[in-house]
Amino acid sequence: MDKKILLGIGIGLVIGVIFMWGYDYTSNLSDSQIEQKARGLGMIYPNESKSLLKGED
Repeated sequence: MDKKILLGIGIGLVIGVIFMWGYDYTSNLSDSQIEQKARGLGMIYPNESKSLLKGED
């Protein structure tokens, strides 16, 4: 039973590597495009926040 599981995992890894071998991932986003996408998801800079944490001056 254990040998069959390990064999299945091994075959799955080999097949996964074969499929990913030719995959070419390139990201051509500039820093400003990344910032725009992050702001669209709700990113803010710490100096834009109006709240003060307890213990800070």
